[in-house]
This record gives sequence, C-alpha cells and structure tokens, in this order.
Amino acid sequence: MYAGAMPGSRQKEDILEISSKGRELAAGSIDMQPAQYYGTAEINDSLKSILSGKSPEVSKAVYTLIQSNLLPDGSVSDEQERAALLETGLSQAKFLADNYMTGEESTRFLSTINQIAAIAKTRTVNPETGQASYVTPPERPRGAPEGYVSTGELMKRFDPEAYKQLGEAMMNGGDWGKILFQFALKASHNNEWTTKYKEETNKIVNDLRNTPITNRFAGADTSSMKAFLTDMITQFQRSSLSNTESLTKNMQQFANVLGH
Repeated sequence: MYAGAMPGSRQKEDILEISSKGRELAAGSIDMQPAQYYGTAEINDSLKSILSGKSPEVSKAVYTLIQSNLLPDGSVSDEQERAALLETGLSQAKFLADNYMTGEESTRFLSTINQIAAIAKTRTVNPETGQASYVTPPERPRGAPEGYVSTGELMKRFDPEAYKQLGEAMMNGGDWGKILFQFALKASHNNEWTTKYKEETNKIVNDLRNTPITNRFAGADTSSMKAFLTDMITQFQRSSLSNTESLTKNMQQFANVLGH
C-alpha cells in the first residue's frame, strides 16, 4: 500500500479516500519538484511502469500535470478554474502520449490519467472544515485476487470501535494481532458484511469507470510543442474563462519542464 503525507503539502490540503469513509491521504501542493502521485497501488504501479526508462523531464511533466492540473491543492477553490485546469492537464497528457510514448504505452497512460481525472471529479468539500476529499477505488495488494476484501476496511465499515482500538494498539504497541483475530472470527459469522462491502466497493469502481471525462481542448494540435502551445493559448483567449492568464502560465510551465 502507498500511504502518507506528500512532500510540500500545505495546511489547506485535499484528501484522498478509499471509500466514502476511506483511508485519507494528502494531495500535495504545487512544487518545483512535484510529489509522485499516491492513490492506489494499481494506479501508482501503472505510472511507474509506463515511465520506466523515460527521461526525468517526461516523468516530472507527468507528475506535475497530475499535481498542478488534475489534483491541485485547496488553494484552487473555484470549480470552473479547477475544471479548466483538469481539461488542460488532459490535453498535456495527450501531448506526452503522442510525442513520448509508443502506441501501447500511450493507451495505458491515457487510461491511467483518465482514472485520476475521474477521482478528481469526486471532490467534495466539508462546509464546516473546508477540507476537500476524493473517493478512490478500494485498495488491492499486488497479487491479490479480484474478489479480495481488506480486513481493515471491513472493520472500519462494520465495527468502527474495533477499528479505533486497532489503530490505538498499533500506535501504542498493543496487541493489535488479537484485535484482528477477534474481528476475523466475528466477520466469519457475519457473511453479509462481506457481501455488502463488495456491493459498495463495486459501485465505487463502476461509478469511477463510467464518469464522463469531457475536455473542451481535446482537439489541440499535439504535433509539436510550438503548435501545442499556440493552439492551447489561442483556445484560452477565445474562451469565456476568467483564468486565462493562469492557464497560459500553466502551459508555459509544462513546456519548460520538457526543456522548451
């Protein structure tokens, strides 16, 4: 599993969740050196596999567009601005796929980026705390079967008191193994928990898979960086968007990362 605070995260941060009540994870703020994206093992491994052997500039461009465009931190609160940033990021991903990846790599890369974009669209903000959260697919360890059910997530969902005790035991050096064993026994007599959990997680997966991903800049010219910059900036200027200046700077940053 991949969990923990991203480097450079600010106090006003966005949170990633495994489910509606899932495990939380900070989505880092914009940095000169972007944090690598941590969501699920599958997404993380897909990115690492695709970027293996690519130049540091290409890897940095990928993680920068994820961090700056798809999952910007809480400093970008306007929903229209976030939508424009996301769509710009999708076009930047298409440029990378067309110019730095093979056909099979390109397909896998864009599919992974679309998964992250779907996660980005689940963003909700707690009106009391101002904290934002996202929903991600359920975590499945490497090599685990399709029907894998996380004991920890099952405990969190159906026995929150035991889950709290488990966390305290793990932090304080208590007998957390005993707590897990006792819950496993309890779960074995409540098969409906597993059935309900699978229904809920399958709904999360299906909802994310079927999230409409639209992009008003989808037809941008990706034949060269010059053509891409010109086309994107022209589309910004012709649009009714209020943040055209910040979008233009975002595009210039993307070009700079790739050495242009």
